[in-house]
Amino acid sequence: MVERNNVDVDELLESLLGKEESPIEETIVKEQTIVRIRLERRRRHMVTVVEFDGAEAKKLDIENIAKELKRKLAAGGTVRDNVIELQGDHRLKVKKILADMGFNPDNILIDESVREQ
Repeated sequence: MVERNNVDVDELLESLLGKEESPIEETIVKEQTIVRIRLERRRRHMVTVVEFDGAEAKKLDIENIAKELKRKLAAGGTVRDNVIELQGDHRLKVKKILADMGFNPDNILIDESVREQ
């Protein structure tokens, strides 16, 4: 008779797919991430640029954050690496929305100047 080891299906899936982050880890990452918001002029258009800095910033779901920002601001935008670009000047609104999403307001820095591109 052959004995079989009882392997939990969840443990097997975790070993194959990797562990997902817990909500607590996500909260800690959001609180520690430095967010820089600036405005850039590109040709005739203004673009709000939101950069996520920090060692753990890669763990953030930037795509979903961008989707939520675009929905709440009724603006178009895109994601490149750890940077969200939104059409229009939304610096103050972005700070409030990110704070509501769990980011530390003290770590959200707004550049008041306008960069030319």
